[in-house]
Amino acid sequence: MPPAITSSTGSFSSGELKLASFWVRNRSLFVRTGYGFLIALNVVLWAYVLWGILDAYAISYPRESRITQKIIENQIAEQSLQGDRPVNIQTTNVTVFETTDNRLDMVVDVTNSNKSWWAEFNYRFNISGEQTSLRSGFILPNSQIALTELGFKPTAPGGRAAQLIVDDIRWHRIDPAMVGASYEEYADKVFKVGFENIDFQTDLIIGTQRIGRTSFDIVNPGSYGYWNMGLVIKLYRGTRVLGVNNITLKNVAPGETRHVELDWFDQFPTVTQTEIIPVVNLLDQNNFLPTEYFR
Repeated sequence: MPPAITSSTGSFSSGELKLASFWVRNRSLFVRTGYGFLIALNVVLWAYVLWGILDAYAISYPRESRITQKIIENQIAEQSLQGDRPVNIQTTNVTVFETTDNRLDMVVDVTNSNKSWWAEFNYRFNISGEQTSLRSGFILPNSQIALTELGFKPTAPGGRAAQLIVDDIRWHRIDPAMVGASYEEYADKVFKVGFENIDFQTDLIIGTQRIGRTSFDIVNPGSYGYWNMGLVIKLYRGTRVLGVNNITLKNVAPGETRHVELDWFDQFPTVTQTEIIPVVNLLDQNNFLPTEYFR
Protein backbone atom coordinates (compact mmCIF):
# COMPACT_ATOMS: atom_id res chain seq x y z
CA MET A 1 0.00 0.00 0.00
CA PRO A 2 1.59 3.27 -1.03
CA PRO A 3 2.13 5.94 1.74
CA ALA A 4 -0.27 8.90 2.15
CA ILE A 5 0.81 12.10 0.49
CA THR A 6 0.86 15.31 2.69
CA SER A 7 1.61 18.87 1.66
CA SER A 8 4.21 20.63 3.85
CA THR A 9 6.97 23.16 3.58
CA GLY A 10 9.93 22.41 5.74
CA SER A 11 8.70 21.58 9.28
CA PHE A 12 5.42 23.70 9.14
CA SER A 13 2.08 22.28 8.30
CA SER A 14 -0.24 23.95 5.84
CA GLY A 15 -2.53 25.03 8.72
CA GLU A 16 0.31 26.74 10.52
CA LEU A 17 1.34 28.49 7.33
CA LYS A 18 -2.22 29.73 6.82
CA LEU A 19 -2.32 31.00 10.42
CA ALA A 20 1.03 32.74 9.97
CA SER A 21 -0.15 34.27 6.73
CA PHE A 22 -3.35 35.52 8.47
CA TRP A 23 -1.30 37.07 11.29
CA VAL A 24 1.02 38.82 8.86
CA ARG A 25 -1.87 40.22 6.89
CA ASN A 26 -3.82 41.39 9.97
CA ARG A 27 -1.03 42.15 12.48
CA SER A 28 -1.45 45.89 12.20
CA LEU A 29 -5.21 45.52 12.75
CA PHE A 30 -4.60 43.46 15.89
CA VAL A 31 -2.09 46.03 17.16
CA ARG A 32 -4.46 48.92 16.53
CA THR A 33 -7.32 46.96 18.13
CA GLY A 34 -5.14 46.23 21.18
CA TYR A 35 -4.09 49.85 21.51
CA GLY A 36 -7.70 50.89 21.09
CA PHE A 37 -8.80 48.49 23.85
CA LEU A 38 -6.07 49.71 26.19
CA ILE A 39 -6.95 53.33 25.44
CA ALA A 40 -10.66 52.61 25.99
CA LEU A 41 -9.86 50.78 29.26
CA ASN A 42 -7.76 53.72 30.44
CA VAL A 43 -10.50 56.15 29.46
CA VAL A 44 -13.04 54.09 31.42
CA LEU A 45 -10.75 53.86 34.47
CA TRP A 46 -9.91 57.57 34.42
CA ALA A 47 -13.55 58.43 33.85
CA TYR A 48 -14.44 56.32 36.90
CA VAL A 49 -11.74 57.99 38.98
CA LEU A 50 -12.74 61.47 37.85
CA TRP A 51 -16.42 60.68 38.43
CA GLY A 52 -15.61 59.45 41.92
CA ILE A 53 -13.72 62.68 42.67
CA LEU A 54 -16.49 64.79 41.14
CA ASP A 55 -19.17 62.88 43.02
CA ALA A 56 -17.27 63.02 46.31
CA TYR A 57 -16.50 66.74 46.25
CA ALA A 58 -19.13 68.30 44.00
CA ILE A 59 -22.26 66.12 44.16
CA SER A 60 -22.45 63.73 47.11
CA TYR A 61 -20.38 65.76 49.57
CA PRO A 62 -22.70 68.79 49.67
CA ARG A 63 -25.70 66.50 49.95
CA GLU A 64 -24.11 64.34 52.63
CA SER A 65 -22.84 67.40 54.45
CA ARG A 66 -26.39 68.71 54.47
CA ILE A 67 -27.52 65.41 55.94
CA THR A 68 -24.84 65.68 58.62
CA GLN A 69 -25.83 69.28 59.28
CA LYS A 70 -29.47 68.21 59.45
CA ILE A 71 -28.59 65.53 62.00
CA ILE A 72 -26.70 68.10 64.04
CA GLU A 73 -29.61 70.54 63.77
CA ASN A 74 -32.04 67.82 64.83
CA GLN A 75 -29.81 66.94 67.77
CA ILE A 76 -29.62 70.60 68.76
CA ALA A 77 -33.39 70.94 68.38
CA GLU A 78 -33.93 67.81 70.47
CA GLN A 79 -31.52 69.07 73.12
CA SER A 80 -33.32 72.40 73.05
CA LEU A 81 -36.66 70.68 73.49
CA GLN A 82 -35.24 68.53 76.26
CA GLY A 83 -33.81 71.62 77.93
CA ASP A 84 -37.11 73.46 77.55
CA ARG A 85 -39.18 70.77 79.19
CA PRO A 86 -40.22 71.47 82.78
CA VAL A 87 -38.12 70.00 85.55
CA ASN A 88 -40.07 68.07 88.16
CA ILE A 89 -41.04 69.92 91.31
CA GLN A 90 -39.02 69.19 94.44
CA THR A 91 -40.49 68.53 97.89
CA THR A 92 -39.19 68.43 101.43
CA ASN A 93 -40.12 65.77 103.95
CA VAL A 94 -43.62 66.14 105.36
CA THR A 95 -43.73 67.58 108.89
CA VAL A 96 -46.53 66.30 111.12
CA PHE A 97 -47.79 68.06 114.27
CA GLU A 98 -50.04 66.58 116.93
CA THR A 99 -52.71 69.08 117.96
CA THR A 100 -55.75 69.11 120.21
CA ASP A 101 -58.31 66.28 120.22
CA ASN A 102 -55.75 63.84 118.73
CA ARG A 103 -55.80 65.65 115.41
CA LEU A 104 -52.84 66.11 113.09
CA ASP A 105 -51.55 69.02 111.03
CA MET A 106 -49.24 68.39 108.07
CA VAL A 107 -47.09 70.70 106.00
CA VAL A 108 -44.61 70.21 103.16
CA ASP A 109 -42.60 72.74 101.15
CA VAL A 110 -42.76 72.41 97.36
CA THR A 111 -40.34 74.14 94.98
CA ASN A 112 -40.69 74.85 91.26
CA SER A 113 -37.29 75.77 89.79
CA ASN A 114 -38.64 76.28 86.25
CA LYS A 115 -38.56 79.87 85.03
CA SER A 116 -41.04 79.43 82.17
CA TRP A 117 -43.44 76.80 83.50
CA TRP A 118 -46.08 76.70 86.21
CA ALA A 119 -48.18 73.75 87.31
CA GLU A 120 -51.62 72.80 88.59
CA PHE A 121 -52.08 69.52 90.41
CA ASN A 122 -54.12 67.50 92.87
CA TYR A 123 -52.58 66.30 96.09
CA ARG A 124 -53.22 64.42 99.30
CA PHE A 125 -51.21 63.07 102.22
CA ASN A 126 -50.71 59.43 103.13
CA ILE A 127 -50.15 59.04 106.84
CA SER A 128 -49.58 55.56 108.23
CA GLY A 129 -51.69 54.06 105.44
CA GLU A 130 -54.57 56.52 105.73
CA GLN A 131 -55.13 59.15 103.04
CA THR A 132 -56.42 62.65 103.49
CA SER A 133 -58.97 64.31 101.24
CA LEU A 134 -57.94 65.18 97.68
CA ARG A 135 -57.15 68.87 97.27
CA SER A 136 -56.05 71.07 94.38
CA GLY A 137 -53.01 73.30 94.26
CA PHE A 138 -50.72 75.24 91.98
CA ILE A 139 -47.17 76.51 91.94
CA LEU A 140 -45.88 79.50 89.97
CA PRO A 141 -42.55 79.69 88.12
CA ASN A 142 -39.35 79.85 90.18
CA SER A 143 -41.21 79.81 93.49
CA GLN A 144 -41.81 77.85 96.68
CA ILE A 145 -45.13 77.11 98.36
CA ALA A 146 -46.31 75.23 101.44
CA LEU A 147 -49.04 72.58 101.13
CA THR A 148 -51.00 71.82 104.27
CA GLU A 149 -53.57 69.49 105.72
CA LEU A 150 -55.01 70.71 109.02
CA GLY A 151 -57.06 68.96 111.68
CA PHE A 152 -56.87 65.45 110.21
CA LYS A 153 -58.11 62.82 112.67
CA PRO A 154 -56.76 59.34 111.92
CA THR A 155 -58.98 56.34 112.60
CA ALA A 156 -56.19 54.35 114.24
CA PRO A 157 -53.22 55.33 116.39
CA GLY A 158 -49.77 54.57 115.11
CA GLY A 159 -46.76 56.13 113.48
CA ARG A 160 -46.83 59.71 112.38
CA ALA A 161 -44.77 59.49 109.21
CA ALA A 162 -46.50 61.02 106.20
CA GLN A 163 -45.87 61.26 102.47
CA LEU A 164 -47.14 63.73 99.90
CA ILE A 165 -49.01 62.20 96.94
CA VAL A 166 -49.29 64.40 93.86
CA ASP A 167 -51.77 63.40 91.14
CA ASP A 168 -52.66 64.77 87.72
CA ILE A 169 -49.94 67.40 87.46
CA ARG A 170 -50.62 69.75 84.55
CA TRP A 171 -47.74 71.91 83.32
CA HIS A 172 -48.40 75.26 81.63
CA ARG A 173 -45.87 77.34 79.76
CA ILE A 174 -46.16 81.03 80.63
CA ASP A 175 -47.62 83.19 77.86
CA PRO A 176 -45.28 86.05 76.81
CA ALA A 177 -48.33 87.92 75.55
CA MET A 178 -49.49 88.06 79.16
CA VAL A 179 -46.30 88.47 81.17
CA GLY A 180 -44.00 90.15 78.64
CA ALA A 181 -40.32 89.30 78.43
CA SER A 182 -39.90 88.35 82.09
CA TYR A 183 -42.24 86.62 84.53
CA GLU A 184 -40.27 88.04 87.46
CA GLU A 185 -40.87 91.61 86.26
CA TYR A 186 -44.54 90.81 85.71
CA ALA A 187 -44.88 89.35 89.22
CA ASP A 188 -43.15 92.37 90.76
CA LYS A 189 -45.59 94.64 88.94
CA VAL A 190 -48.85 92.89 89.85
CA PHE A 191 -47.96 91.77 93.39
CA LYS A 192 -46.40 94.24 95.83
CA VAL A 193 -48.03 92.90 99.01
CA GLY A 194 -45.93 92.99 102.17
CA PHE A 195 -46.37 92.15 105.86
CA GLU A 196 -45.52 94.48 108.72
CA ASN A 197 -45.71 94.55 112.53
CA ILE A 198 -45.55 90.74 112.74
CA ASP A 199 -45.95 89.59 116.36
CA PHE A 200 -46.71 86.46 118.35
CA GLN A 201 -48.29 86.71 121.83
CA THR A 202 -48.60 83.91 124.37
CA ASP A 203 -50.28 85.70 127.28
CA LEU A 204 -53.86 85.77 126.00
CA ILE A 205 -56.57 84.02 128.04
CA ILE A 206 -59.89 82.83 126.62
CA GLY A 207 -61.99 81.41 129.44
CA THR A 208 -59.49 79.35 131.37
CA GLN A 209 -57.25 78.55 128.39
CA ARG A 210 -54.07 80.33 127.50
CA ILE A 211 -53.70 80.75 123.74
CA GLY A 212 -51.19 82.13 121.30
CA ARG A 213 -51.99 84.86 118.81
CA THR A 214 -50.23 85.86 115.60
CA SER A 215 -50.91 89.42 114.48
CA PHE A 216 -49.65 91.42 111.52
CA ASP A 217 -50.59 94.08 109.03
CA ILE A 218 -50.96 93.20 105.36
CA VAL A 219 -49.96 96.15 103.20
CA ASN A 220 -50.83 96.39 99.51
CA PRO A 221 -49.19 99.50 98.02
CA GLY A 222 -49.62 98.29 94.45
CA SER A 223 -52.33 99.05 91.92
CA TYR A 224 -53.75 95.50 91.80
CA GLY A 225 -56.36 93.98 94.10
CA TYR A 226 -57.31 90.33 94.65
CA TRP A 227 -60.61 88.56 95.21
CA ASN A 228 -59.05 85.96 97.51
CA MET A 229 -55.60 85.75 99.02
CA GLY A 230 -54.55 82.62 100.87
CA LEU A 231 -51.96 82.93 103.63
CA VAL A 232 -49.97 80.07 105.12
CA ILE A 233 -48.50 80.96 108.53
CA LYS A 234 -45.61 78.94 109.94
CA LEU A 235 -44.19 79.37 113.46
CA TYR A 236 -40.51 78.64 114.12
CA ARG A 237 -38.19 78.19 117.01
CA GLY A 238 -34.84 78.70 115.38
CA THR A 239 -34.99 76.55 112.25
CA ARG A 240 -37.56 74.12 113.65
CA VAL A 241 -41.18 74.47 112.56
CA LEU A 242 -43.49 74.45 115.59
CA GLY A 243 -46.88 74.78 113.89
CA VAL A 244 -48.72 75.72 110.74
CA ASN A 245 -52.05 77.33 109.94
CA ASN A 246 -53.75 79.05 107.01
CA ILE A 247 -56.41 81.66 106.40
CA THR A 248 -58.02 83.31 103.37
CA LEU A 249 -58.48 87.05 103.04
CA LYS A 250 -61.19 88.35 100.70
CA ASN A 251 -61.24 91.47 98.55
CA VAL A 252 -57.75 92.78 99.22
CA ALA A 253 -57.87 96.17 97.51
CA PRO A 254 -54.95 98.20 96.11
CA GLY A 255 -53.61 100.73 98.58
CA GLU A 256 -55.19 98.83 101.50
CA THR A 257 -53.60 98.13 104.88
CA ARG A 258 -55.43 95.46 106.87
CA HIS A 259 -54.76 94.21 110.39
CA VAL A 260 -54.97 90.42 110.75
CA GLU A 261 -55.08 88.26 113.89
CA LEU A 262 -54.88 84.48 114.06
CA ASP A 263 -55.32 82.49 117.29
CA TRP A 264 -53.51 79.24 118.14
CA PHE A 265 -55.05 76.89 120.70
CA ASP A 266 -51.95 74.73 121.03
CA GLN A 267 -49.16 75.36 123.51
CA PHE A 268 -45.87 76.31 121.88
CA PRO A 269 -42.41 76.84 123.30
CA THR A 270 -40.75 80.16 122.55
CA VAL A 271 -41.58 81.33 119.02
CA THR A 272 -38.61 83.13 117.44
CA GLN A 273 -39.90 83.65 113.90
CA THR A 274 -43.19 83.84 112.00
CA GLU A 275 -43.26 83.15 108.26
CA ILE A 276 -46.21 84.32 106.17
CA ILE A 277 -46.56 82.81 102.68
CA PRO A 278 -49.12 84.43 100.32
CA VAL A 279 -51.00 82.15 97.93
CA VAL A 280 -52.35 83.93 94.83
CA ASN A 281 -52.29 82.63 91.27
CA LEU A 282 -50.92 85.68 89.47
CA LEU A 283 -51.32 83.94 86.10
CA ASP A 284 -55.10 83.69 86.44
CA GLN A 285 -56.73 86.99 85.52
CA ASN A 286 -59.89 85.95 87.36
CA ASN A 287 -58.03 86.38 90.66
CA PHE A 288 -57.65 90.15 90.22
CA LEU A 289 -60.25 92.60 91.42
CA PRO A 290 -61.69 94.57 88.48
CA THR A 291 -60.85 98.26 88.45
CA GLU A 292 -64.48 99.35 88.83
CA TYR A 293 -64.73 97.31 92.05
CA PHE A 294 -62.49 99.61 94.08
CA ARG A 295 -63.11 102.92 92.38
